[in-house]
This record gives sequence, C-alpha cells and structure tokens, in this order.
Amino acid sequence: MDDIVVGTREGVGTVRFNRPERGNSVTPEVVERLGDTVQSLVETGEVGAVVLTGTGSVFCAGADVKDMFEIHTSQGPDGLMDYLGETWMPAVQRFVRLLWAAPKPVIAAYNGAATAGGLDFGLSCDVRLAARSARFAESYVNLGMVPVAGGAYLLPKLVGLPAATRMFASGAFIDAQEALRLGMVTEVCEDEALAERAHEVALEMTSGPIATFARAKGIARAASTVELHAALDESLAANIDLIARPEVRSRILDVMERYAQARARRT
Repeated sequence: MDDIVVGTREGVGTVRFNRPERGNSVTPEVVERLGDTVQSLVETGEVGAVVLTGTGSVFCAGADVKDMFEIHTSQGPDGLMDYLGETWMPAVQRFVRLLWAAPKPVIAAYNGAATAGGLDFGLSCDVRLAARSARFAESYVNLGMVPVAGGAYLLPKLVGLPAATRMFASGAFIDAQEALRLGMVTEVCEDEALAERAHEVALEMTSGPIATFARAKGIARAASTVELHAALDESLAANIDLIARPEVRSRILDVMERYAQARARRT
C-alpha cells in the first residue's frame, strides 16, 4: 500500500495520508514525501488548488510510534532523543513551511481525528473543513513536549490565546462542533460529504488568476510568516531542551514501554 495517495480532478489535486493501519501517522520519510508531493502539485499548471486529507477514520495521528520504537530498540534512549531532535522534528517543520508558503490554495479536510503534528498540518493550510466525527488534540503534552509543527503559534491565532493554552496544557480532545465554535475550522460536514465539499471549496478558491492569489496570500501572511518561522525555530529549540530533561525523557520512554507491552500481547 502506498503511504500517500495523490489524485487530480477538475484542476484540484488531492493528497491523502494513506496509512490507516497506523492511524495515518508519519515518519520522517513519509512527511518528506508529503512535502515534495504538495510542492510538485502547486508547481504544475494543471492544478489550481490542493486538498489535504486522510484515508479511513483518522486524519493524522502525528508521529508513528512504531517508527520511534524501532529507533529506540536499535539505538537506545539516547539515539531516540537524537533522532527526534535531529531528524523527526526538522522533517515535520519542513512540511509545515511548505504548506504555509504554497502559492496556491491548500484546504485541509479533517476526515477524522487529528492529533499533535496531524492537527498542526491542517493549521498550516489556508482553509480547514471537518467531518462531524473529527476530533482534535494538541497531545504533545502527553510526551512532555510543546507543539513543534507550528501549533504553538498557529492555534492561538485561530482560536485565541485562552482556548489554545487550555488545549496545550491538557492535551484533551475537542470535537468538530467545538472546533467550529472556536474558529479552528470554517465548516463541519457529514462524514460522507466532506470530500466533495472540500473539492467544491477548492474550486471556489481558483476563480481568479493563480498569480493574483499568490500575491494576495503573500501580502496577507507577510508578518505572520516571519513570526511563524521564529516560532518553529523556538519550538524546536524548546523540545531539544525538554527531551534532555529526566521528567520529559521518562514520559517518552514510558510510551516506548507501553508500545512494547502492547506488541508483546499481540504476538
């Protein structure tokens, strides 16, 4: 099965996380290909907008714990921490920067749960729609980390500082209706209608010249772009510092232990 599914219809490109057996979670290799795919689509004249969505009942669960566990098994705790700081987090941030800077409209269609980096990928897009069954959580706090994929900056811009701070601190889920009330998403659709509605919105956003949209987006986001890049740098530095701390390191290693136990029960 391909980890990413790409399609084009009526000038709208669709990029779909396609790892449903892994909750559409991502590895550095997968997220790098996602970025390359989006960049390739927005550079072709045949595509006027891009929809980012997922296969199955989950949009994206963030980091692939299986991938992390394999690094932990082969390289030990220190190797895992190095991997997170030097490989995983920079790869995720590259994807966010590409989504944010895309010169054509990018619409996130949250088809299901979106947590941690999965939530943040959608926050980097121009418009966000949600299926009624979708749920959202900035669940980095469960690992003792701060949102590294832009959420620390983008979420407060969308929902306000008090609501965002509560999500950062608790890691708790909110449902699609609450996300709509807060302004995180602009529409909530029935699950079966989401894909078509996202396609319609994408088409609506291609009514003008591509160059005009690119210039308007660049002007509208100019100040925020500087701030986002600074926030990405700061969140990466913060997490590198945090994962060196015993209380954070132990949280990450506890996840590895729970994964190992669950894996043993399945075999």
